[in-house]
Amino acid sequence: MHSIEFRVAPHSCGGQVRGEAPFVLEFSVDGVPFLELVRRAELPDALAEQEERAAEFAPDPSPLLAGAYTYPAPLSVGHLLGGEPDSVPHGAEEGEMLLLSCTCGIDDCWALTAHITATDTTVTWSGFRNNSRDWNHDSLGVLAFSRSQYEGSLRAALDALPAPRA
Repeated sequence: MHSIEFRVAPHSCGGQVRGEAPFVLEFSVDGVPFLELVRRAELPDALAEQEERAAEFAPDPSPLLAGAYTYPAPLSVGHLLGGEPDSVPHGAEEGEMLLLSCTCGIDDCWALTAHITATDTTVTWSGFRNNSRDWNHDSLGVLAFSRSQYEGSLRAALDALPAPRA
């Protein structure tokens, strides 16, 4: 079983994206930032794409898009437990939940989705997928968490979110 830690952090897009507070929930799995785990999983496909597209960008290097995401506006408890989604990015398939969005702040542009399944004792993330590229995320595997640990960390982080200003 994996451990997860949610924490409040400043929004990397400068805040006020879609009128929301300038804070996000970041998450780490087994002490490693989730964005880093995703970057590692995507690196082989991103490097291959970078090489394929080199001529398009010459003489500059083509972009390396592995892990090119940000955390979306704070996702709700319901969303992170596989309930009603807060946001459904373009191209998401049935049951896929947004976990990461584009660095531009628009979820539809570039998103990482997964299936989130909650039981009485576990929360599981599986079937990771980029909505814009057919990249292989198998190295992420299936991430299963203790539901009590997951919810405890999530609720503590959400409680730490600053109240919106009127």
